[in-house]
Amino acid sequence: MADYTTVARPYARAVYQNAIETSSVDSWSEALGLMAAIVDNAEMCSLLDNPKMGGEQQAELMLKVIADKLNEQQQNLIKLMAENGRIKALPEVALQFEVYRAEAEGKVDAEVRSAFPLSSEQEDSIIKTLKAKLGREVTITTTIDESLIGGVVIKAGDTIIDGSMKSQLESLALTLGR
Repeated sequence: MADYTTVARPYARAVYQNAIETSSVDSWSEALGLMAAIVDNAEMCSLLDNPKMGGEQQAELMLKVIADKLNEQQQNLIKLMAENGRIKALPEVALQFEVYRAEAEGKVDAEVRSAFPLSSEQEDSIIKTLKAKLGREVTITTTIDESLIGGVVIKAGDTIIDGSMKSQLESLALTLGR
């Protein structure tokens, strides 16, 4: 799947700004989640990938499925993104929107990849450290990644902390000239 982060950011920023101005952050959050789910659906994805389908047809297809759950501005977003060939970026727009929302609310979601399961004390320590570093409330999601060999990799917003053994070994190999 293509990386739509750069494409999605201006749409998400504009939608978030509009949502703030119209006091509709929750409504937009829900609508974007729905749009993302529809675009991520395997059947819909294959239809949207059809090269014979133009932007207007993509928008019509999406709106046939969810128009009754969206207000006029939300429907217009689908039309605009389809017209600009960006309909497949909707899941990333939803993700970026939630990042802007979390920042505004003083929250951040962090992804913690660890070589081994973390104890609740270790998780609490990571949360406390990130809260002090970022100055925001932190919620973490942990996953096990044995390829790290040891240590953790933490991604919180734009911040990445790589304390994995794998990274340290790669750095050492580069230093020694491999």
